[in-house]
Amino acid sequence: MAGSCPPPTLDSLPFDVFYQIATLLDDRDCIHLSRSNRAIHELMISDLIARKTVESVLAYSKEGRTALAAQSGYRKAVGHRFDIHEAIATASPYAVAMLAYAVDFVYHQGVLCYRVGHEIRLLNVHRGARQEQVLNLYEVIPRLYTGLQEEVLDPAARVNLLHYSNGIVVFRLEGIGAQTDSLVAIDMAPRQSRRKRLLFHKPIPSSGPIVVRHSRSYLWYGVFVEALGSQGAWLCRGVDLATDETIEFHLEQVVGGELGQTICFEIYQDHLYTISTQVTSEDDERFSSFYHWSCYAPRNKSRKWSGRLWRREHREGPINEMWTDLSIRKDETTGRPMILECRREWPNGKSENHRTTYIEPLPTPAELQAVHPEGDPKSPSSWSDDSDNEDAGPSKDPVIDQTYDHRPEKRLRRNYHPEHELSDDPNERQEFIHAYTKHHSYDLASSTFIDLVNDPTPQAAGVRVQDRLRLRTVSRKRKCPIDEEGITGDPGLLFPVQLVPNDLPIQGSEERFVSRGVHLWPSEESPAELHNLLCPDQRSGVVTALADERSLIYSISCPGLPSQHKALILISFDPALHLPTLRPLSSLGTTGFDSATGERDGVYPVAVPTPRASSGGLIREADALYRVINRGYWLR
Repeated sequence: MAGSCPPPTLDSLPFDVFYQIATLLDDRDCIHLSRSNRAIHELMISDLIARKTVESVLAYSKEGRTALAAQSGYRKAVGHRFDIHEAIATASPYAVAMLAYAVDFVYHQGVLCYRVGHEIRLLNVHRGARQEQVLNLYEVIPRLYTGLQEEVLDPAARVNLLHYSNGIVVFRLEGIGAQTDSLVAIDMAPRQSRRKRLLFHKPIPSSGPIVVRHSRSYLWYGVFVEALGSQGAWLCRGVDLATDETIEFHLEQVVGGELGQTICFEIYQDHLYTISTQVTSEDDERFSSFYHWSCYAPRNKSRKWSGRLWRREHREGPINEMWTDLSIRKDETTGRPMILECRREWPNGKSENHRTTYIEPLPTPAELQAVHPEGDPKSPSSWSDDSDNEDAGPSKDPVIDQTYDHRPEKRLRRNYHPEHELSDDPNERQEFIHAYTKHHSYDLASSTFIDLVNDPTPQAAGVRVQDRLRLRTVSRKRKCPIDEEGITGDPGLLFPVQLVPNDLPIQGSEERFVSRGVHLWPSEESPAELHNLLCPDQRSGVVTALADERSLIYSISCPGLPSQHKALILISFDPALHLPTLRPLSSLGTTGFDSATGERDGVYPVAVPTPRASSGGLIREADALYRVINRGYWLR
């Protein structure tokens, strides 16, 4: 009609109204909205919107914490996190490099801790550090074992790295002579605030698995002790690193289990969390399986909470235990500890199987303390499950039952992520058998399955096949909230919200997700030098990999290295990573000839640290080993 007003659009709204809408979005939606048109982009660059997004979505991520601490850089933090998520989800890393070579390594908090020869080295990967902290084991071990005999040829070879956190390295030292094995914690912080470097040195059993988790102030460790005539038990200890005060306990009702498969440990705010899917008594679990969790408070043996969360029904089908991965992660949005389990199942016992990641929230120490404060005589056991006790009566705290010990009628889609739908074409899945999958994990922040697979190079008949490592990812994204296809009713309506029996809506039950497909990297057309950097040897052999929210580091055999040493390869999804030795991938030709160095495939300069009896102190700084190796590329 003539003279009628044009229909309102999002960018024509008053800023106050637009702000209310934009601050309800997560970081991914904010980026996508800002790219819709120029007018909305101008509105979205407001620091007010970016700060609200950081506070509500990224507060517990590294980028969010940095922006909140500086009270600036909110837009940069949102964009940076989005770029990392996209790189992971689409298998599009920004850089790859050979960081070092080592006998063993651990990777935590963005810091690589590795042993090369007689040295333990720390490299801050996230910051792209050019210097490393170096610990000389020839200085440390004689102080741990007085009267060490000279015939012990290489005492450093007896060191096995276990964990790193907050500048502290924990390793296992095999017994020398008549000595038993011991657990050693050393402070390698460059600015020493403690009176001593050696924080902990205690004997431990010489056999059986051991797990260590620690912070700057507290250390937890558990050893599996085999007992005659029983299945054994986990003996755990907590140690205050300032006072050496120790508490000791056995994990109750938990049978042995495999670390990372049926049992896992993690530290959260100095509290030790344990998760187990196997218990001593299965009388009440003939039809259902549960996550049995415990939370142990530091410095107080009596403060312990436990409970269980529904896991699955046995009738859902068998599990291929070979693929099971159980861990505790921190959610970057809520800061809450989460159970994360990835398992491969045959749904309903059918012939087709696929992987699914399941996510369950855990109570925080603050919530546990609020429900059962110190001094409550029932606090050690009141979080235990009583749902199968017919005489238990109604719960005194319904919040606990509904939130942490409730068997839902149906899983929320946000709490499980199938790698593929049963209706998907199997030929498009590009799956690899377990023997060819060197590493498999799940990135919670980007909702991505991450695999490191061996995809051997196709060769002509009679030519030896060479191993080739590739990155494989499968991710998902939220679907449009409008049911355009009429899946649940009439097309064009919003997906309905599920209701609980008392007709209350279930938050998040209306969410739907869609797969982003399978991505493989590098491509078949990538330069040979890139493939040779990812897999330097003809055969990949045993590969050990560790990943965090922005990097994947793995060890792999490499020609020309010292005995028992392997190359450590970094695949980085962080566009802000700056290593001085990185060169553009465009400097490589199709034959693998590096125009920058004039070297061809498989030529890796190796610098062996010279053994030394003294370095003028336990800790020193040295140039990062990757600067000598000089093998790394910017990919885009």
